[in-house]
Formats: sequence, structure tokens, C-alpha cells
Amino acid sequence: MLDIVLEERYPKEETLDDGSKIVIRPMLSDDKEGLIRLFKSVPEGERVFLQHDVMDPKVIEAWCRELDYFRVLPLLAIDGDKVVGNASLKQQRRGWMSHIGNVRVVVGNNYRRKGVARRLIEELIHIALNIGLVKLDAEFMLDQTKPIETFEKLGFVKAAVLPGHVWDQNGEPHDYVLMVHDLRDKEYFAVD
Repeated sequence: MLDIVLEERYPKEETLDDGSKIVIRPMLSDDKEGLIRLFKSVPEGERVFLQHDVMDPKVIEAWCRELDYFRVLPLLAIDGDKVVGNASLKQQRRGWMSHIGNVRVVVGNNYRRKGVARRLIEELIHIALNIGLVKLDAEFMLDQTKPIETFEKLGFVKAAVLPGHVWDQNGEPHDYVLMVHDLRDKEYFAVD
């Protein structure tokens, strides 16, 4: 089903809140340089909250080289030839959490508060519904108030807050927040 969704839905043009346009599409193996530029545009104080060292080109290169949409589906928001947002839906294909997808989103500094993150998350919700996932989760550090607010507006709720549970890339402890979206509350909508 995922193949059908991707083929019929992307690339997809979206109009942002300020009237500008972006194209959303799955990440391709030659998107390395665009991703590197995207992550450089994220303020350093925020990059410490990311799970991976996105300033290491080898990390980005591995993502592009090891694409497997059935394990991790990365979507990109593109403005012209510039990658301005990255969202991913990670799945476990087997086991006790195979009905759950994990969502992550990063938006470049100059494209925030325009609806890029919201549109990327909505796309991942659409895909999750169409491939039969039952729940989505997203993980944050409690300090990430703006991303948490965005996810709450889209139906995610805080399921757990664990004090001092995670460390940022500088080794500083932070409260961990797990947010969950139960897709059984959503009306199913097929590929359009």
C-alpha cells in the first residue's frame, strides 16, 4: 500500500500560510547536499535536541544511501531547489510495536511559522492511516515548547514526561516527553 500512496500522492504542491509554495516529496538518494544546508540553517541551540549529529555529513550520507521507505519514510519540503523541511515516519515492521509509527520533523529557520511542519505532519498522518498504523508517537525534550505545541494542535497528547531522562548532544539532562496520536480517532481517508 505504501508504494501506491507514494506514487499517487507525490510530488505534491502545498501553499503555505504566507501564500508561498513548497513541494512535498519523499527524500531521494541525491538529497544529501540539500539536507546538509537545511540542518545548517537550524540554530545551534536547537540542534542539540536532535537525536543524531546532523552536522556530520557522514550521518546525512548514510541516510541517503540507506533509504528504505518501509522502515523510515523521510518526506522533504522543497522551495525551488532548496530543502526547507524534513519529516520522517519510522516503523517497526514486526513485533509488539509494529502498529505504531514514530514521527520527527525539522524545519529550516527561515521557514518557521509558515505551516511547513504542520503540512509535513499532516502528510505523515495521512500516510499512516493509509498503511494501517494505529498510533503515532513523537519524542521531545520538555524545553521544545514550540514543536510540542504544533503536535498538540494536530491531535498528539502528552502520554509521559520523564524527568532528566534524556541528554542533549552536549550531555545535559532534560525531561523527556512522549506524545501519542491515536489514529483510531481519525476518519480513514484513502489516497486522493
